[in-house]
Amino acid sequence: MRRPLTYAAGLALAVTSLLGVAACGQPEPAPTEEGTVSVPIQPTLTPYETQTASADPSEAVPGGAFDLEAMLETDSCDQSGGVWSFAGTFANTTDEALDIRVAISLVSTADLNVLTVHEVDLTVPPHETLPVEAPDFYADQDVDPAAVQCLTGVADKGE
Repeated sequence: MRRPLTYAAGLALAVTSLLGVAACGQPEPAPTEEGTVSVPIQPTLTPYETQTASADPSEAVPGGAFDLEAMLETDSCDQSGGVWSFAGTFANTTDEALDIRVAISLVSTADLNVLTVHEVDLTVPPHETLPVEAPDFYADQDVDPAAVQCLTGVADKGE
């Protein structure tokens, strides 16, 4: 069992600590001629930027990055007799040759399950347009074309 003296000592220690922390870092009050006290405001928090900077992904940015996906045009991604084929073109609008990889994915719209991913590698000279073809890249007689979406992506293999 604790004695009242122990409680009093603990309470005194807590009050002293609280007063010490409360006074920490505060400016000294400066009395004015009218007898009032003026204390300058001291911000303790720095505003945090919550919005990310946005950029147009189709425009070149410092370092030469740009949206390769915008240079790919899909002409068709269809199935015939349960066999899927892709056809499109890639137009290199830059002044440099691009070493790219085009990924063609079939994704179930019901559960977002990826059925397949097929990749096509190309080297496209500057200001040239090349066909991107993936004939017969996936075969499954049981896949309903209405329940599948064809998605594409382009990556720069040179980076």
